[in-house]
Amino acid sequence: MRALSLLTISVFALSHNAMANQPNDSFQKYLEQTLAVSMVLTDSEVFAFGIHDFDPNDWFNLDNEDIGSEDSIELRKQIAVSTLPFTIELSDKAATHKHLLFTRLSAVASRRDIDIRPQDPPDKNEDIVLGGFLAYRYQYQINETWSITPGLGGHLQYYRNDHKYQSDYARQLQPYLDGVVLNTSAYAVSIEPHATLMYKQLTNWGSWNATSSGHYFVGRGWGDANYGEVGTPEGWYIANGVEAFYEFKEWGRAVQSIYSSVKRIDLGGDTRRPFGTTHYYEASVGWLMTPPFEVPWVENVGIGLSFNYGSALKGGSIVLFFNQE
Repeated sequence: MRALSLLTISVFALSHNAMANQPNDSFQKYLEQTLAVSMVLTDSEVFAFGIHDFDPNDWFNLDNEDIGSEDSIELRKQIAVSTLPFTIELSDKAATHKHLLFTRLSAVASRRDIDIRPQDPPDKNEDIVLGGFLAYRYQYQINETWSITPGLGGHLQYYRNDHKYQSDYARQLQPYLDGVVLNTSAYAVSIEPHATLMYKQLTNWGSWNATSSGHYFVGRGWGDANYGEVGTPEGWYIANGVEAFYEFKEWGRAVQSIYSSVKRIDLGGDTRRPFGTTHYYEASVGWLMTPPFEVPWVENVGIGLSFNYGSALKGGSIVLFFNQE
């Protein structure tokens, strides 16, 4: 992803600024894009990371660079994403007007080697973004099939860089880089207005729905990184897609179903360049099961496959589903 490559540029560019105790525009943009892209990566409705990444071309004997490549799979393996979403319903399930609280805890870690000079061993670099998201959502059931859900949420993010110097050249710059661009931290607070329009149809085999959702976020960063010039992460994304749930087995409260979805995600602002595209596609298929007995915070769990088409993180993953609605 382009945002990650900006760090290598910033190591050299900031060395001059650091000696003069001046912030660097390239590193500020890196921070803005890193914080912004983390908001997209941790939204499981628009991007899915799994427990194992693979190139669909190898698995299915294809030859399509847009669905996976050696570089994109290697990039996926450098990034780890964990999310824990949960929705609290404040109204009756049958209510026409529903009030909801949505929460999500997340962590994004990116580990990579940075080559400073060919004759030196690469430095070890890790970026971590921890996030918390809380949103109020109002769901209006227009009729039996149509509903609209506007919402307003807030993000709190903590960015931390841990860098291990192994290059002699980088060690010479360490006094100027530490605490500014490397081995440093930052915070950001963002607001996110969003809305989802859904058409849902119940059938004799389960249900399917079509959704269109839009998200816009803008925030402000602060902290030790870049002499406090962390920037203002800003961006938007729109997701349009179709989902289907085929229920094939029911044991008491436990319902087993096959889940499938196809979505297109359009990107803008600080999210666009890191993904290397203005839009991409996500497709998923898997098995879901509701717990056989009531478990707080757990609606369903499952396992399946997810495919990303057209972005810098194109490829496939074996994914674990949690609270898939």
